[in-house]
Amino acid sequence: MRPHVVEEAVSATRRGVRAPRRLRARVPVDNPAQTQLTVVLVIDMVESVRLMQTCEAAIVRRWLRTVHRVRNEVLLRHRGQIVKSMGDGLMARFGEVRDAVAAAIEIHAMLAADNGGVVPEQQITVRAGLHVAQAWSDGTDLYGAGVNLAARLAALGGPGETIGSAEVRDGLTQGLDAGCEDLGECYLKHFDKPVRAYRIGAAGATRSSPELQRAFSAMQPTIAVIPFSSRGGDAQHFAIGELIADGVNALLSGSQHLRVVSRLSTTAFRDRAAAPADIEAHLGVTYVLSGSYAALGQRLLISAELARAGDAQVVWSERIGGNVADLLQVRSEVIDTIAQAVNAGVFAIETRRTLAQPLPTLESYALLLGGIHRMHCSSRGEFDRTAQLFEYLIERHQRVAAPRTWLAHWYILRATRGISLDRARDARIALDMTRRALDADPTDALAMAVEGFVHCHLLKNLDVAQERCEDALAANPNESLAWLYKGAIHAFRGEGAAATSAAQKALALSPLDPQRYYFESLAATAAVAAGDFPAAQRLAQSSLRLNRMHSSTWRMLIVALVEQGKLLEAKTALNQLLRVEPCLTVESYLRRMPNGETSIGKRWARALATAGLPRG
Repeated sequence: MRPHVVEEAVSATRRGVRAPRRLRARVPVDNPAQTQLTVVLVIDMVESVRLMQTCEAAIVRRWLRTVHRVRNEVLLRHRGQIVKSMGDGLMARFGEVRDAVAAAIEIHAMLAADNGGVVPEQQITVRAGLHVAQAWSDGTDLYGAGVNLAARLAALGGPGETIGSAEVRDGLTQGLDAGCEDLGECYLKHFDKPVRAYRIGAAGATRSSPELQRAFSAMQPTIAVIPFSSRGGDAQHFAIGELIADGVNALLSGSQHLRVVSRLSTTAFRDRAAAPADIEAHLGVTYVLSGSYAALGQRLLISAELARAGDAQVVWSERIGGNVADLLQVRSEVIDTIAQAVNAGVFAIETRRTLAQPLPTLESYALLLGGIHRMHCSSRGEFDRTAQLFEYLIERHQRVAAPRTWLAHWYILRATRGISLDRARDARIALDMTRRALDADPTDALAMAVEGFVHCHLLKNLDVAQERCEDALAANPNESLAWLYKGAIHAFRGEGAAATSAAQKALALSPLDPQRYYFESLAATAAVAAGDFPAAQRLAQSSLRLNRMHSSTWRMLIVALVEQGKLLEAKTALNQLLRVEPCLTVESYLRRMPNGETSIGKRWARALATAGLPRG
C-alpha cells in the first residue's frame, strides 16, 4: 500500500473511532497563525428580517436576553465559549462533540419555553449547524472552511432543528448522546461536493424494550465490560482500555451460562461518569465491570471493580500490575486475572476461555476499530478505502485473524450495496479471508459467522450458511453477528418465527452498537419473513434514520409498506431507493438475492414491482 494511502486511512480512522471523544489538541489561541481542532456551533435566528420589521424593539430585547443566558448559563454548563454574537445569530466553540450537541438541544428547549404565551408571528426560533474542524483563530474569532460548513449546515435546518456533519455524528452514541437521522448527501452553497448531513435531536427513551431483555433470559446473569479509562488522559494510550475490555470479553463470552453485552456497545460508556444504574438502564445488565489504568512507558497499574448494576454494590475490586506487552499476547496474565475474578464473583463456575488474538500494536488496533465503524457509514469512496485499510493491516499482521474476518465482511456489504461486479470472484476472496482467519484462530466465532454469510449472500448456499452460523454459536453463544446472520438466513428460507427469535437475540446483545442500523435492517428482514409488516416498517424506518444509504433497508421497507396496502408511501420509498441504487431492477434483484428462486423471494420482488421498480 502506498504510504499516503496509509496516512489517509490512519487519519480517517482516528476521526471515525468512537472513542476517545475528547479532542486531542488544546492549542493556545493567541497566535493567529495556529489552528486548533474545534467543534463549531452556529446558531441562526429563523426569519430574523421579518421579525425585526414587525416588532424590532421587543425582538432585540428578547434576543439579547437569550444571548446573555446562553453565554452565562448554557455554555458554562457545557464547557463552551462564545466566539462572536451577531444581530441574529451567534457562534460558539467546544472541546467535545457531545457538549456542543447538549448545548444546542438546551438552547432550542430554552427558546421553546420562552415562546410560551407569545403570539406565533412573534416567536423566536433558531436553527443550528455543527461541524468538527481544524479552525484558524486569532484569539477571539474562528476562520476557515470548516466554520463556513457549520454555517451552511445550519441553513439546512428548520425552526428548532440542529444539523450536523458526519464528523459530529461519529462523535455521538445514538440513543445515548442524541438521536441522529441521516439526511444523506446534501449539496451546500459554494461547496463543490455533497456533504453527508444528519438531523440531531435529543436521545429517546433509554431503557431497552422488555422483549429484547427477555430474548436472553436463559443466559442471565448479564455483564457489561466497560472500556477502562486512562487516569493520565494520554491520547497515545487510548487503545489500552479497549484492549483490556476486549480481552476480558473474549474470555467471559465463551460461557453457555453468561450473557456478555457486545464490546462495541459498551464502548459508548468509555470515559463517562455513568453510575451502574445508568448502564443498567441502557444495556439491561445485572453486573458492570469497569476500571482505570495508569501507564508509565510499558508499565501499567490497573484498578478494576465488579459492581451489581441495581444497587451499585461492589462485589470485587483489585489493583493489578502489568505491562502493555502482556496485553498484546494471545494469553494475557492481566486479563486472565480480571476475567477469573469476575467469573468467580458472578456465579463461581469455570468458563471456557477463548482469547481472540489482538493486533500487536496499539496503532493497528485503533485502525481496526475505525475500519469496522467506517465501512458501515461511509460514502462509496470511503467504503473502497476501508478495504485498503484492512489489506494494510493484513500485510503487517499475517497471523492475526481479525483484519481478514472484517475484510470478508466488507465483501458481503459490497454485495448487499449492489456494487459487486463479480460475485463469484468476491466469494473466493472472502472465503480465503475467513479460512486464513480460522487458520490463525480455529475458535474465532466471528470468522465462522462471517464465512456463513459469505455462503448466504455471495454463493446462495443457505444450508452451508446456516451450518456455519450454528458452528459460530457453539463456539461463542454471545456472538451477536452470528445471531443476526442466523436470523437473516431463516428469513430467506421463509422461517419467520425462527428469524425473529434470532434477530431479537442479536439486538439484545448489541443495544448500543455503533452499527445499530445494520442490526435493525436485518431484523426488519426477519419481521417481513414473519409477516409482521408493521414491525418491519418500524425497524426499517428506525434503521434509515441512522443510515439512509443502505439499499437493503429501503427494499424491506417497501415490501412492508406494499404488504400493508400503503402504496403511496411505498412509491415514495422507492424513489429514495433508486437514488441510492439507480440501476436496480426486479430482474437484477432476483438474480442476486439468496432466495431469488424461492416463493418468498419472488413475493418480495412482486412487492417491489407493485411499488414501481422497473422489471429489467
